[in-house]
Amino acid sequence: MDATDIIARIKTDVEATRSSGHSWVSIDGLERYLDSLAQHATTPIETQALDQQRLLAGYDVRAKWDLEMFKSVIDAGKEALNAAILINGGAVIALLGFLSSAATKGVPKALGLGLTDPLLYFGSGVLLSAIAFAGRYLTQYCYQSDHNKTGIGFHAATVLMATSTYVAFGCGVFKTYVTFQMQFGP
Repeated sequence: MDATDIIARIKTDVEATRSSGHSWVSIDGLERYLDSLAQHATTPIETQALDQQRLLAGYDVRAKWDLEMFKSVIDAGKEALNAAILINGGAVIALLGFLSSAATKGVPKALGLGLTDPLLYFGSGVLLSAIAFAGRYLTQYCYQSDHNKTGIGFHAATVLMATSTYVAFGCGVFKTYVTFQMQFGP
């Protein structure tokens, strides 16, 4: 209760006393009334101000925490896409180097043909990673522009593409393994 509330309450109670037919109050009765009113009054203004500052500080901490978590999610997504490009791109380079060397040394044609599928998987992984980077940008743009539904769609598509890059890598590794097993196995 602030001062305005207390004065309004006193006026209301005085009017109620007057309308009940009383034209005066005793000093003892007035003291009891004021004691009762003091018990109902809330904390002082300084305490309210401190409580308000505490709440604002809590909101500030929460906002900073949310911002840092958002940044870490963005960074984690970026690093996942960088890793996908790195592993798939490295596999493409290694496979092309092997095929180039194999072609000059007369390695069987079946081995070269068998490694074309893994090359396609690894190359697709690089392409999907690049598209996922674009999707990451579009997702953030949509969220920043308050197009949240579109942002959610781009986000889902980007996660699907990023996951597909790892699936493509796994398929490429497996197909390379199978090709080598067929070529050099017992």
